[in-house]
Amino acid sequence: MQKVRDHISSMLNHHIYNRLDHRWIGVTAALISALGYGSGAIASKHVVTHHTGPITATAFSLLFGAILVLGLFYKDLISDFKSSPTKAWIPVIFTGISASIGVTFWFLSMVKLPLVVSAPLVGAYPLVSIILAWIFIRRLDRITWKTICGAILVVIGITLVSNG
Repeated sequence: MQKVRDHISSMLNHHIYNRLDHRWIGVTAALISALGYGSGAIASKHVVTHHTGPITATAFSLLFGAILVLGLFYKDLISDFKSSPTKAWIPVIFTGISASIGVTFWFLSMVKLPLVVSAPLVGAYPLVSIILAWIFIRRLDRITWKTICGAILVVIGITLVSNG
């Protein structure tokens, strides 16, 4: 009986440890992402205001981003490319096109608006993600009342910042 209890305890501890470990990795990745987007916004505003247009800035920022990703993750990219079915690339292509459109129009907005207005408006993209997730991938992501309340707070925050 003691062996069974120890085994169950070990399995639960391992499960909890793995879950916490993945959560911290996710939180760390999200914070690094926020740092990248935040610093990128400052640099982008400077570039599109003083040096070049938003379309050129988009093209080069995506090009240099692609070079960085290729350089850092070359082996993973080759492995994934070889092992993924052809139909899996359709959403990847759509994601690239969507991201390109998002970056292009963000840069365009920076030309016409102060960054402190443009960035929060662009930061409303989670609202779009929540709505699209609810429509298209309900079985993969759960929309809870906490999510809806958080989305409402985002809208209130964007309204306050944009009108401030």
